[in-house]
Amino acid sequence: MTAMSTTRRPRGSLIVLGVLVALWVVWALWLLTAPDSNPGGQCSGLGFGCTLTPHDLAAFAGIIVVAPLSALTLVVTLVVRIVRIGRGSPRTVWDVVLGVLLLGAGLVWLVGTVVGSL
Repeated sequence: MTAMSTTRRPRGSLIVLGVLVALWVVWALWLLTAPDSNPGGQCSGLGFGCTLTPHDLAAFAGIIVVAPLSALTLVVTLVVRIVRIGRGSPRTVWDVVLGVLLLGAGLVWLVGTVVGSL
């Protein structure tokens, strides 16, 4: 049998945040490369036989899927960091730094949401 190491690295959080960054990159590429008009002269918009343009669909997907998923991920990861700090994790400095970064990202998202609604 091999002895298991008692030291654990914070890989789980980094993987989750890495996937979130990859999601944002893919969404941003979709938004930037999507055309602003529908093919074949089809009307754009919602209702009465019209459909969203690919660009509008990407923006809508960002609002409905990417932003709430990001907020949920940041909140859950921040809660995990706070619990680990409370339990006396040996990586307290790492937890504080990552927690501050997550809180900052959450604040940027919140400010962007408020400013975007004005």
